[in-house]
Order: sequence, then structure tokens, then C-alpha cells
Amino acid sequence: MACHVAMKTDSPAVQKLAGYHKSKKAVPWVKVYRLPDYVWFSHSAHHKEAGVSCETCHGPVAEREVIVKEKPITMDACMECHAEHKAPNECNFCHDPR
Repeated sequence: MACHVAMKTDSPAVQKLAGYHKSKKAVPWVKVYRLPDYVWFSHSAHHKEAGVSCETCHGPVAEREVIVKEKPITMDACMECHAEHKAPNECNFCHDPR
């Protein structure tokens, strides 16, 4: 709910999400982005720590009712973005070293 506490609070979809949060029920997400199990991704690391805005990856979220796949999530796309933002590109930064 970190993003939705202040964004689109009048949206029925966000109100439904808030209801799940309040009742501590799992949200039945319809995933737009799917990463392999061996890839580690954190919204917190990207948004809070690196300062990447929601719009960078998800487009104009404040204007949308539904999130769509905005950017590719291929390894090349991720590495290009990391290089552009001077983030680490070592294998074990995003991949489980199993």
C-alpha cells in the first residue's frame, strides 16, 4: 500500500486493494510482469533506494485504471537501465548464485 496511500485513493480498484490490506488478506494479483524464480527484484530497492519513479517503469500510473506492461524486462533491458543509472551490473546483483 506504500504507493496507494496517496495515489488514486478515489479509484474503486485502489479501494479494493486497501480492503485486502486492511483485512490482511492476500491480494489475488493479476501479474503483468513475470520474472524467473532465479531473478531477484525489489520495488523498494529501485524506488526508495535508487530514486526511480513509478512512471519510469509503469508509465503514467496516476492516469491509468490498469497497469500494462510498459517496458521489456529482458536481461538486456535491465542491464541497459542499470548502466544508464550507474547501478551494478554484476551477475549476482540480480541473480540467485545457485
